[in-house]
Amino acid sequence: VWGPSYVQAKFDAPLDEADLYFGGVAVLTGLLGTAAGGVLMDVVTRNFGGDVQSSSLLVTVLLTAAAWPLCIATFSVPSTLGSFFALMFAGQFFAFATTSPLNGVILWSVEPHQRVLSMALAVVGMHILGDVPSPIVVGAMLENIEDKSFTMTSVALWLGWCLLFWGVAFCFARKRARRLEA
Repeated sequence: VWGPSYVQAKFDAPLDEADLYFGGVAVLTGLLGTAAGGVLMDVVTRNFGGDVQSSSLLVTVLLTAAAWPLCIATFSVPSTLGSFFALMFAGQFFAFATTSPLNGVILWSVEPHQRVLSMALAVVGMHILGDVPSPIVVGAMLENIEDKSFTMTSVALWLGWCLLFWGVAFCFARKRARRLEA
């Protein structure tokens, strides 16, 4: 909702064109990134050994570390419409690539008979904490803060929390795996 409006205001692009580009980038990066993340997770797990949960968390940390600066640069680096969408494509690709490893972590964190419920709760949690409040919060920020690039960069900075928490989860999972190996 707020993305195409930002592009319209920042680059003086027609709203329908901005909406089409935003949607196209989201669909393409969602498909490609999710598949690439799954392949990368398999390669890391197969080639570097270790437990699948730690390997998946490591892949998630690395992909988030790649996505974070790209997402920040999308809104903070003065750019043309083309470079904006190129940076957005790269950032979203890496962000979507975390999908497969994260789903794996959720599934491998519980007993097999609890996996359906764990995925359901994870999806509900993601919507409650992300999809539901973000249009309201970001929309209010865009309406009340003059500098739209500052607002959007602030939103992208929140990925830092993901990087921190996934990193901590990786450390705990690795410690647990080593304890179980001993």
